[in-house]
Amino acid sequence: MRVAVADVGTNSSHLLIAEARGEGGYRVLDALKDRTRLGECLDAAGNLTPEGEERLRAALTQFRALGTAAGVPEVQVYATSALREAPNGEAVALRMRERTGLYPVIISGEREGELTYLGAAHSVEFGADNVLLDLGGGSLELARGGPDHAGDVLSVPLGAIRMTRAHLRGDPPTRAEVRAVQEAVRAALAPHAARFSVRPGTQVVLSSGTAEAAATLLAAHGDTLPGSVNGLSVATADLGALLERTRSLSAARRARLPGLEKRAGTVVAGFAVLHAALEVLGAGRATVSEGALREGMLIEELGRHVAYARGLSARQRSVLETAERFGANLAHARHVTALARDLLARLEGAGERFPEEARSLLTAATGLHEVGQLVAQSSHHKHSAYLIRHAGLRGFTPREIELVAQLARYHRKSGPKPAHPEYAALPPTDRALVARLAAVLRVADGLDRSHAGQVRVQNLTRTPSGWTLTVGGANPLDLAGARDKADLWGREFGPLTLMVAGEAVPEGKGMLGA
Repeated sequence: MRVAVADVGTNSSHLLIAEARGEGGYRVLDALKDRTRLGECLDAAGNLTPEGEERLRAALTQFRALGTAAGVPEVQVYATSALREAPNGEAVALRMRERTGLYPVIISGEREGELTYLGAAHSVEFGADNVLLDLGGGSLELARGGPDHAGDVLSVPLGAIRMTRAHLRGDPPTRAEVRAVQEAVRAALAPHAARFSVRPGTQVVLSSGTAEAAATLLAAHGDTLPGSVNGLSVATADLGALLERTRSLSAARRARLPGLEKRAGTVVAGFAVLHAALEVLGAGRATVSEGALREGMLIEELGRHVAYARGLSARQRSVLETAERFGANLAHARHVTALARDLLARLEGAGERFPEEARSLLTAATGLHEVGQLVAQSSHHKHSAYLIRHAGLRGFTPREIELVAQLARYHRKSGPKPAHPEYAALPPTDRALVARLAAVLRVADGLDRSHAGQVRVQNLTRTPSGWTLTVGGANPLDLAGARDKADLWGREFGPLTLMVAGEAVPEGKGMLGA
C-alpha cells in the first residue's frame, strides 16, 4: 500500500509519499518541499490573495502529479494556520478542489498538534511524559502526552512569520524588538504554563524547520554540518546565545549561514519564540525531532489501514485485494465503509428491517464503488459494476457479486430504475435490497466527498417528517455531497435533515431528501 500526504503551512507546503512496510512501518518513496509562503499573500483583512491562491494551486498541481506518478490515487492534504485563519480559507479550499483535484482540509490547531505529536513520537523515543513545541509560520502548538499520543494540546498565534511582522522592524532587529517578541510569548503562555511545565522526567521536544535550523547551527563544526539533526539535544542557554548571534546580523548575512538560506527573514523571531517558550516551561534542554505533521498524517493513515484490514473476513480481504489491484483510493473506500455500516446499524436500530446479508454486501460495495475510475472518471460507476462482475471475487456467489456490482453502479448519478435492464432482471426482493442499500451508500459516499475522512455519524433519529442525521467533522464539500446524494434515501426511507454540531444547516444547504 502506498500513501501520499501533504501539509499546507504559512511558510511552506510539504509532500510525502511512502509505502507501507509491516505493521506501522513505512519507506519514504518521494518528498517535496514547496516554499509557497502563503503568509506573504494576505490582504489587510487576512484573506488569501490571488497571488497566494496561484502559489497554492501550483504546489498542489505538482503534488498530485508526483502522487500519480508513484501510483497513489489521491494525495491527502491538510491546511493549517494560513487557511485556518483566512476569512476566505474555505472558499479557497473549494476552488483548489476544482482547479487541482485536491481538497486542502482545514484542520484546527489542536488537530495539528495531535498529528505533529504522533509524527514526532515516531521520530524520537518518547517516554512517559513529553511536551512537544511545534513552531509554524502562523502558530505555535504545544502538546503533552505519553509514548504514543497527546492528551493535551494548545494552539497559540505565535508563529515565526506572525511575530516577525508584528514586532521586528529593523535590519538587523534591535534587542528591544526581540524582547517585545519574547514578552508577547510569555504573556500568551503564562495562563497555560502549569499545563505544559517541565516535571521530573519530562522530555521536551522541538519540531519545526526553525528548530532544525538551530540544531544545525549549534552542531556545525566549521564547514562540517550534521547529516541529520533528528534526536539532537539543544540547550536553552545555547539557543539564547544563537538568538543574539543571529539578531546582530543583517538578513543578508544571516542568509549565508547553513540552514538559514530560505528563512533568514523570520528565523530571529522563530528563535525568540522557542527560547521564550522553553524558559516559560522551565526547560533547560530540548530534543529536536524531524518528524512533524506530515509524518503524523502518514502514520495515522497507515494505522487505520492496518486496523481495517485486520478486522476483515476472508471474503472481505478479497474485496480489499481487488480494490488495491484496481488502484482504488483505499482511505476513501475505508471511510465510506465505516460511515455506511454505521448508518445501516442505526437504521436497523430505528426499526428498519434488512436481511442478514445486507451488512456484508454493503461492505463489499463500499470497498469497490470507485474501482471504475481505473477505466475513466466519466461514468466510473458503470465501469465499477463491470469490473466487479469480472474481478473474480472469492467467497461470493454469482448472485451476491451481481448485487455488489449493482450497489456500486448506483452510488452516483441516477438511482435504480425499472428501465435499467440489469436492475429489472433482479427478483423483486433483490431489487428492493439494492435500492435501500444504495440509498445508504450514496449518503455515506456524499459525506466523504472531500475524501478528508473526517466525518463521523453522531446520531440518526426518525422524526414525524422523516429522519434527522447529526454528523461531526464535516466541511462544506462533505455537506454538499450528502445533500446531492440523499435523493434515493428520501425515496426509500423518507426525507433526511442534516444537523451539524447541534444546529440545523440553513435551508438549501442541509435539507436532504425529497
